[in-house]
Amino acid sequence: MTGVLIMPTFVETLHITQAPEVYTIIITTMMATAFVGALLSGPLADSLGRRGLAIFATVMCIVGDLLMVAADSLPKFYAGRAITGICIGMLSMVLPLYLTEVVPTSFRGRAIAWHQFCIVLGISVAFWVSYACTIYTDTRAWRIPLGVQLIPTLLFLLLLIKMPQSPRYLIQKHRDTEALHMLALVRGDGTIECNTVRMEFAEIEQTIRFEQKHMRNAYAYLFRRGRDKNPQRLLLGVAVQAFQQLTGANILMLYAPLIFRASGVENHITSLFANAVSGLVIMVFTIPAVFLIDRWSRRKTMIIGALVCGSCMIVMTICSAIANFRFSDIESLYLTASTTQSGDLSLDHPKATSVIFFIMFYVFLACYGCTWGPLGWIYPCELYSQGVRSKALGITTASNWFFNFGVVQLAPVIFSNIQWKVYIIYCVFCITMALVVYAYFPETQVHLKCSVWMTMTYVIQGKSLEEMDLLFSSNFKSYDPTLHHPRTAAEALAALEDKRAQQIDSFAFTDAAGQQ
Repeated sequence: MTGVLIMPTFVETLHITQAPEVYTIIITTMMATAFVGALLSGPLADSLGRRGLAIFATVMCIVGDLLMVAADSLPKFYAGRAITGICIGMLSMVLPLYLTEVVPTSFRGRAIAWHQFCIVLGISVAFWVSYACTIYTDTRAWRIPLGVQLIPTLLFLLLLIKMPQSPRYLIQKHRDTEALHMLALVRGDGTIECNTVRMEFAEIEQTIRFEQKHMRNAYAYLFRRGRDKNPQRLLLGVAVQAFQQLTGANILMLYAPLIFRASGVENHITSLFANAVSGLVIMVFTIPAVFLIDRWSRRKTMIIGALVCGSCMIVMTICSAIANFRFSDIESLYLTASTTQSGDLSLDHPKATSVIFFIMFYVFLACYGCTWGPLGWIYPCELYSQGVRSKALGITTASNWFFNFGVVQLAPVIFSNIQWKVYIIYCVFCITMALVVYAYFPETQVHLKCSVWMTMTYVIQGKSLEEMDLLFSSNFKSYDPTLHHPRTAAEALAALEDKRAQQIDSFAFTDAAGQQ
């Protein structure tokens, strides 16, 4: 959207006379309405189902996008932006929720990392489409970038119709037979007699039935103090989502044209190219997270990510201070764009400080892409029990959009008044985040690593969603994260039998002596 907003034909077609104010309103309208959509998504996910809500939100998203593409005035564009925002708020909650409930425990983080990769892939494609459309001098320059979004949205809608419903949702609605067959489809060999399927079904069912018997009001239970520590879990989820915004990544992405201009990029063509490179960098560095996130400790990854992002902010601060980078207001950016319908892709005589600044800018995005980008969505999904999960994730996702709205709304004022010192603020945020995660965040992912001769073999043992209740009902500061609790009585008996077999193998002479 940032690339579209500085298109000269966009300003002319919609008769925009106060460009800076409109720029901020268009950006924040989506975030404010996404906040509302996220809050509504909790109850709707339980009534319509995870897949049902995703289908509804996708259909409405298509309607909103069509309004924006066809808009010939600001009110129509605002309406399309608001509808799209509500739908994005719903989808940003329900899709991670759905993936968490459907995929196996050992692939939970990887699945949501794939989801994050698809998001940044879409952002990157949007940036490059906006850059490619700078060749046009009519309304195609901004209508095509907005219209291209309809292609993946329609494809996504068709795929959603074929997707299975969440087994946990089906059990919650007393559709046990459907749930059992669905678990057999996504977990076992396709038959309901599979032991793994039966054990997981029993684990989910006994947890949900207990919650349905003893928990009447999910929202009241979510805020009630008790052994489950739901208020503490909710605070952790809200903190993770807030921290994701306080890294400064979205500010750097949304106001990249303004930042690049301050760093020495004069024309909007080069600015759009640099912005497109930003999307490409964050997309490429989300790929390692897709394959490795379930091998990494959640806590350590967040701590390291925050420290590296903070270090990048320090170097960007130093470069900006030495070169005295000055942020012009957004209006001057529009004026520059409106007087240059076309331009060359160039950066004349770049200073060393500008080059270092750009390198640190992209290193920051790379680090964010493989740490806080995916983990900001993975970690909250692993915190809650079935009875409160959708409501809790609705609140935590809403907090993400709330902080997103806040930092974006304040960004123009901060850039204008304190200039490059804004990077110091985000550096302090990143260091604070690392300290808070270290002190208060429990580990929700386990990987056991064992060396086999010259190779390294990883055995991923993630915690089930139902097992999280055991983690929080204990004092997790002294909790052994490598400890795995049997999920059912059958699994406990199987574990005891394995232990007995190991002891017999270790002390075979004892058994032989007993037989004599």
